Amino acid sequence: MAVKFLKPLADASQFPAPSVTATPKFRLRDLDLAQHTKGDVRETTFTRNGRGAIGIAGTALRKDNCKNVILIPAYHCPALVEPFIWLDYEIRFYPVRSDLSVDISVLEDAISSGDVTHCVVVRYFGFGQNNNDVIQFLHAQPVKIIEDCAHSMFRFVDHFADSGKQIPDVDASICSINKILPTIDGGALYLKSKYQAELTHVGWSEEAKACAFIVGIPQMVGKIKALFKKTEIEPTQQHTDPTEEDMHLRYFQPIDLVSASYRHTKMIFCHSNLKYIRNKRRENFEFIVKNINNPDVGNALFKQLETEDIPYVIPFLLEDEKFFFDLRKKGIQILRWEEVAVSDCSVSQDYRSRLIQIPCHQQLSTRQLTFIVDTFNQLRP
Repeated sequence: MAVKFLKPLADASQFPAPSVTATPKFRLRDLDLAQHTKGDVRETTFTRNGRGAIGIAGTALRKDNCKNVILIPAYHCPALVEPFIWLDYEIRFYPVRSDLSVDISVLEDAISSGDVTHCVVVRYFGFGQNNNDVIQFLHAQPVKIIEDCAHSMFRFVDHFADSGKQIPDVDASICSINKILPTIDGGALYLKSKYQAELTHVGWSEEAKACAFIVGIPQMVGKIKALFKKTEIEPTQQHTDPTEEDMHLRYFQPIDLVSASYRHTKMIFCHSNLKYIRNKRRENFEFIVKNINNPDVGNALFKQLETEDIPYVIPFLLEDEKFFFDLRKKGIQILRWEEVAVSDCSVSQDYRSRLIQIPCHQQLSTRQLTFIVDTFNQLRP
């Protein structure tokens, strides 16, 4: 059965420029060239983006002379699914529970069909759910295991910490660097069987342009030009409602399979102060969750952090999807997964409109944290 993604429910052009962004910006002072990430980067392939890492994993693990059937959780971003569409996998979605954990008995039933060859396990938003139990179950099954750590870069890094220990029990693991660190691209891939193909870097002129962009030079020049012209910078993107045909492969591009990350992305990955980032994200999560108290608006999906949880965002379940628009209009760049595929999973079909992602990244100031809390607490039905 062909995969059909649902259409977006909103567009960024509907809202003002955010005063609280979803991800951190680059700051030179956040780097420490004297220290190096504990992760063994010799075992890591740095890709242009997370979906490229997923596609490369799917390519490397694809079985010859048989149909490749992959299980993917029904709650997802299309960027997780599209590489497998391109690679001609047969995709079957399995449901998630309201806390985004997985009923292992459902997986067991799905695999009992005898033709499943691969399974994706997602660590949502930097939280563990019951993924360790799921991986332990899958490890005893005749399937290839792909661990999606797009939101869980620290889980990915920790696989290699302490004397370069390899990732246990999975055939592939991926993460998205630019979801946690202030880079403009970057995926990372581990394969149990090292991927031999070489990825292509951009030329040095493109690398220089990307470096200039990350430190804000083109943006600054644009603002200066706007001042001289006494005009405001107008957004260049125009929103159009996509047709069903447009929805096919909206994010993945085949060139992602052969593209390396920018060279400076690897440098930022290796020399960022990950201990500080871990602690700050946990502190920001605890501050926001503790101080938002407006049950008429909704509640955080997770109230507390486990030892290994390093949040990418705070998943927050709204009582009414209208609050998403209220919050965006107030200047908070909250996100949500609107374009999930059609499936029988009632949770994913509901969460596409009501489960939002509140920023909690390491660069949020006390003023911004207070603004987030106050904005939520002041909303009224």
